[in-house]
Amino acid sequence: MKLRQIKDVLTCVRWNVQRAIKRLRGKKISVVFLCHRPEVWGSLESVFEACNADKDCNVTIVPIPNKKQLPGKNFSHEIYEDEGAEIFFKSFPCRVINGYNHETKQWLDIRILKPDYVFFQQPYDVMRPYTYKSSQVMRYAKVCYVNYYALSANYFLFKECMPNDFLRSISLFFAQNPLEEEYIKKLISEVKKCRVRVKMTGFPRFDKLERYRMKCSNNWNLPRKAGTKRILWTPRWTTSENACNFFDYKDKLLSYIALNQDVDFIFRPHPQAFLEWAATGELSVDKAKEYKGQYEQLRNAKIDQQKEYLTTFYSSDILVTDISSIITEYFLTGNPIIYCHKTDLFNNFSRKLSEGFYWVHNWDELKSTLNMLRTGDDPLYEKRQRIIKETYYINAHGAGMTIKDIIKKDFYGQD
Repeated sequence: MKLRQIKDVLTCVRWNVQRAIKRLRGKKISVVFLCHRPEVWGSLESVFEACNADKDCNVTIVPIPNKKQLPGKNFSHEIYEDEGAEIFFKSFPCRVINGYNHETKQWLDIRILKPDYVFFQQPYDVMRPYTYKSSQVMRYAKVCYVNYYALSANYFLFKECMPNDFLRSISLFFAQNPLEEEYIKKLISEVKKCRVRVKMTGFPRFDKLERYRMKCSNNWNLPRKAGTKRILWTPRWTTSENACNFFDYKDKLLSYIALNQDVDFIFRPHPQAFLEWAATGELSVDKAKEYKGQYEQLRNAKIDQQKEYLTTFYSSDILVTDISSIITEYFLTGNPIIYCHKTDLFNNFSRKLSEGFYWVHNWDELKSTLNMLRTGDDPLYEKRQRIIKETYYINAHGAGMTIKDIIKKDFYGQD
């Protein structure tokens, strides 16, 4: 037996013994959420709510800073930056312990929490300190993972977003739909030393979406009135896949907004976007500051930096976007989507959704489609409603509740 196999067996035995002792002593299941980015909390929110409401679970949220992408260094450094997690999770109704002490420069050793299950928000160990890498956490707890994005791209991008080192550390992967289940099982078969158990649960982001439809958003610039159209723009954050239209439309859209005062416009950049473009040299920090300043000069436009975005989605009228996981979430609003096309990165699921998109390939087509939708003419409306009913996998029991139930069965040896 190879050394790695011996270590895996010992880890499994150690965890089973730990679980057995806890059960005999009547201890609660310790569930830890290791969080750095509030913007992707939606993928775990209903899991947290289900666990936190269960008397058999003891829930802790550990906010941590993440490595900042730096020009010339990428992630080859030990400089960490808080993305707002400490403030965002501060008032949550559970035990919240910051993972990093900014005064002493020390990281919390989460082994003191005696965790049984640890949820990571994203699979990128390169952005975390050694103590929080999944390969270290798996030595004393079961690593659980729900994807942080709704599946919309093809297998190549799915594979790119699931590093092998993290995959080898996962004990339980919760799939959002049959296609993701197919993708993760295919990837597991290609990567050696994987012992991941895959459970089809549905996507927690889709739990209780109706609550956002009824909320009033204060994120818009103008009061809601007849004739005003709320437009949301979410371009892709990287140009490396030839699917990003940010640089094609950033100036033209600003001019369009300035000329059409009945448009209420929000640009929501990906959290990594400006860091990526600064690192690649495509948009320097100074140029980015200059560009952001142009939004401050317009009464009907802004750059959205709020952590929660679904309220903005459901109170908008039109989405302009590139290929993105955002599409899958936004489609459920029923609102029209203008898709800016460059390269086909769709999977079978998102390709079906794309039948309900307005495809554009250049500025003239984008401008024309915007003008059409602003008049209220939306010929694809009925088609989108049919696609929603026929295509989405929604767990009636709730994905978050299902994941919590799976964890409990696993802990008590019932699964």
